[in-house]
Amino acid sequence: MILITDASEEDLDQIYKIERSSFDNPYPYSLLKAYLILANKLYLIAKDNQTVVGYIIGIIQYGYRGHIVSIAVDKSYRKKGIGSKLLSSLEERFKSFGVKYSYLEVDVRNKSAISFYYRNGYIIAYLRKNYYGMGKHAFIMLKNLYYKFLD
Repeated sequence: MILITDASEEDLDQIYKIERSSFDNPYPYSLLKAYLILANKLYLIAKDNQTVVGYIIGIIQYGYRGHIVSIAVDKSYRKKGIGSKLLSSLEERFKSFGVKYSYLEVDVRNKSAISFYYRNGYIIAYLRKNYYGMGKHAFIMLKNLYYKFLD
């Protein structure tokens, strides 16, 4: 059974391992550690028994905007709904702090991630050129957390 809980310093080695295996330019260990303070109550992990199998980091900007800084799931645990659980757990935390919308950056070439975010209610808002370096663009994707629309 997968448990979503707050990240702690004891989880950092496992988080860093997932980070390194998930991204071409992973965040340094020191930054992942700093987010334990910066992202108070918005740094979550997914655990299978005592093993960290995924994480998500969020921060609140200007009191109403939730920024998803990073999300990753261990490759052997992907496509099992863990990423969606992490995302919805963070969104619930955002809402409890009065956040109106959530946003993130995603590489325009990362079709599987874009698809994942679409399935979880995010839409492409605009293109940010050179976000990941020269010629490496990102889509900014948004999700409204405030209004409920009628189906």
